[in-house]
Formats: sequence, C-alpha cells, structure tokens
Amino acid sequence: MINMIKGKIEQAARLVFVNSLTFLNESVIIVEYPKSGGSWLGQLVSNYLDIPFPRNKFPSLTKSVYHSHYQPKYFIPRNNKILWLVRDGRDVYVSFYYHQLIWSNKNKLDPKTVIYTRKQLRLEDYNNVKKNMPEYLEYSFTHTPSKAHYFNFPGNWANYNTKWKDELNRNRDNIYLLKYEDLLHNTESTMRSLLSDFFEVEIDEQRLAEVIHKFSFENQTMRKKGEEDTGSFLRKGIEGDWKNYFNEEAKNIFKTYAGKELIDFGYEDDLNW
Repeated sequence: MINMIKGKIEQAARLVFVNSLTFLNESVIIVEYPKSGGSWLGQLVSNYLDIPFPRNKFPSLTKSVYHSHYQPKYFIPRNNKILWLVRDGRDVYVSFYYHQLIWSNKNKLDPKTVIYTRKQLRLEDYNNVKKNMPEYLEYSFTHTPSKAHYFNFPGNWANYNTKWKDELNRNRDNIYLLKYEDLLHNTESTMRSLLSDFFEVEIDEQRLAEVIHKFSFENQTMRKKGEEDTGSFLRKGIEGDWKNYFNEEAKNIFKTYAGKELIDFGYEDDLNW
C-alpha cells in the first residue's frame, strides 16, 4: 500500500512538472503508447546528450529526459522538445498482453497490474496467448480503468496516436515523430537524423556508436533479437511478432477498432492483411 501511494504521488509530481517546470529547463519529453520502445529511446537520447533520465522516481529540477504515456492535454504539447514514438499497434498489444497478464520478473516485484487485469479477464489459460488474443483485444480497446489503478490512462493505441497526430498536424515544430521499426532496423541513421535535425547538435560518430551498442537488445539481454524470454522486460526485441499470435478473429477485431489508423500510420496499405 505504501509503495502504491508513493507511486501515485510520483506520477502526480511528474504531471505537474511536464505542465510547468520542463518548459523552463528545456527538458525532453518522450510520449508513446505503452510498449512502443520509449524506455529504449530515452536511454539513447539521455546518454548521447548527457542529461538525466529519471525513471520511476521523483522528477529532477534540472534538464532531463522524461518518458511518458501522456495524451496531448493541458500544456504538455507546448513543451520545447517532444519525441513522439509510434509502434505497430498489433505488436504493441502482443507485448502489452505479456506485461498485463503474464508473471514476468518485473511483475512479480510490482504485481498490481497482473492482478488487476486478471480480475477483469477471467481466462482459462493465460499462457495460451493466441487463443486469448481476440478477447484481450476487445478488452484493450473498450476497457477504461479507474484513476486509482491507472492515474494517467492513455486510452487505446488508435485514439492515443491519432490525438498526437492531430497535434503534429497543427504545424508544431516542437514535436518529432519516430517509428519504433526505424529505430529497430536503422538505429544509427534514425538517431543521427533526430540529433542533427531536431536537437541541432554535431554528431560524434564514435560516441553515437558506443551509446547504440550500450543499449542494444543484445548487449542488455545477452540474447539475440527474436530469442524470447517471457520473464524479461525486454522480451523479444523484434517487429512483426503479432503474426505469431493473431488468428482471423483477432485480425477482425483489430481492424474494427484500429484498421484505419494502421493504414494512416503506414503499417498497411489496406485492410486485406
């Protein structure tokens, strides 16, 4: 209970900070729908720019990188530097399934998410991900938890990213869009463009290579991409994993709730997938 209260206070403090102090100290705000790679991006940016990345702790008074799932509400879209990270929603929900319903090493230390989600979804065998995916997708697109459970609930993948897209379309030059898939396959060139075009810093190629290696999936997990560890926060490190879990029913449910957005963000040309 004490840890839960402390966590809510930290979340409230962060929300105040990104609506006030971060404007003054020129902090970097990363916004992403959960499980889109924001922690990795935060590690890369903070280490290359040599500024703090306070995770799961009270915000710092100094210039920092803040990783969040905030919607573009209040004064948040007016922050000086906002990195908006998008990932294929189908992969997002596969990853989110493991985060919300499977006992990982991290979940065992902080079990409230799994306990809550399992109470909402009474499934016969939580490890049968493919069978459960249709029901899980229906739940994910329609369920809204109480603020007591999820203080800054981001909504669903389609609505969240559409709201940030609308914000970007207002010709805001303080928002920079990245795709997880580009960061995954072309980390060096994606980071080089971000640093030079958005942060307007000169690229130190050796430093950039060192930072990318330090936070690569392989270096952090001692596994190759695609080698799965369901107990790890960094489970698999690939794109397209949804194909292993989506049956026809799951595809149809996703198309119903987010088929248009999948096309809008360039992940499919039409609904024939």
